[in-house]
Amino acid sequence: MNDSTAFENRIRALLRSGYDDFARSLLSPCPPSLRVNTLKGGADKLSPLLPVALTPVAWCDDGFYYPESFAAGKTVLHEAGAYYIQEASAMFPVTALDPRPGETVLDLCAAPGGKSTQAAAAMDGRGVLICNEVVPSRAAILSRNVERMGVRNAVVLNESVRKLETRFPEYFDKILADAPCSGEGMFAKNPAAREEWTPETPEICARRQEAILDSAAAMLKAGGTIVYSTCTFSAEENELRIAAFLRDHPEFELIAISSPVPRPDLDNTVVPGNIAEKCVRIMPHLAQGNGHFCALLRKKDGGARSQKLFADNVPTAKKKLFDGFARDFLKESGISPDAAFGDVLCDLPDGCPDLTGLKVLRAGLRLGEIVKNRFEPSHSLAVALSGDGASSVLALDADDKRATDYLFGASIESDERGWTLITAGGYSLGWGKGSDGTVKNKYPKGLRPVRR
Repeated sequence: MNDSTAFENRIRALLRSGYDDFARSLLSPCPPSLRVNTLKGGADKLSPLLPVALTPVAWCDDGFYYPESFAAGKTVLHEAGAYYIQEASAMFPVTALDPRPGETVLDLCAAPGGKSTQAAAAMDGRGVLICNEVVPSRAAILSRNVERMGVRNAVVLNESVRKLETRFPEYFDKILADAPCSGEGMFAKNPAAREEWTPETPEICARRQEAILDSAAAMLKAGGTIVYSTCTFSAEENELRIAAFLRDHPEFELIAISSPVPRPDLDNTVVPGNIAEKCVRIMPHLAQGNGHFCALLRKKDGGARSQKLFADNVPTAKKKLFDGFARDFLKESGISPDAAFGDVLCDLPDGCPDLTGLKVLRAGLRLGEIVKNRFEPSHSLAVALSGDGASSVLALDADDKRATDYLFGASIESDERGWTLITAGGYSLGWGKGSDGTVKNKYPKGLRPVRR
């Protein structure tokens, strides 16, 4: 029996009469989708700037499908963080988690950052969002996406799950465990993923998922919730993983998730019916999504522990240099450094825990750096500002060629002086520095696209 036949037999046993519709759906991937970044404005701001119409995603208020003809990843608005390109079904786990402003939230397996930035938008910049990724290269991508979307209250870590478990016992209000999986939900979108699948893959992944869920349970405070999610169809990684978790963790209960998504008719000899009826499966033959599983777990019993907070460590002299910059060039109030990592100054989220001994890629909002006894603002600060958050703004239309040229490193003729915020369509793009009729380009070289 080859691997393709083994996969077919497993899914056929799970779906029974629904298998033929499912198999046909894999031949027609659902339309591409994006999520509007509400930290920078809603769909009413974005839609008039796009050359195509958007169609709503049923389970995410800020999610929309767009035509395949639209190159959504190659626009100025994408670089400005106006939206995040995200598969529609991947938007459901954060919807189920329902993070709120002021909460302490952990995204345990966070790269590349779609769910982290969705959670950040829901939290509206208030509370502490810790985003962790164990693979260094993927953690760097996560950090970049958190920056692009203008997130201010996130701490990006590159740590093992076990180290976090030791460091943050019974601490978080909510945890998203979007676990590494066999990726069967991506087969329609990425046929190469199907070629890599073997009959052993689900069980190998299930063992890894067990360890991740156990660590998540230890980090959750009493009364808190975990959303466990995968992008696979495998029962071993989904309903059966939840059944095993509940058996091993009697302090948890499974909470039914309400959803507009039709529930598949699953064979109860393959998955426990009492588990399946409370979980959500987005199946490509029943909804416009490539595939996702989601379960909501609440911790009934246990404790809640506080953490030592990060102590303000910014020397007075460095704070004064920032204050001088803010006085001259910022209109937005409430931004102030409370953490210094060498000469780099950051504005941490209120209630940020002590980060000593952790591999920190991003701590709150990176404001800038002290260079030769002066403050130089960061790109992170620019893209986190509203379109009118600076004293000097060079406002361009979203389709202005100068905005595109700016991303490639060009300077712009203008009478603006000093540090100037470049915007496109009302979205902040980055800094320039004006003098003698020219705003010199300060867009980071490492972020500039390659001309083709």
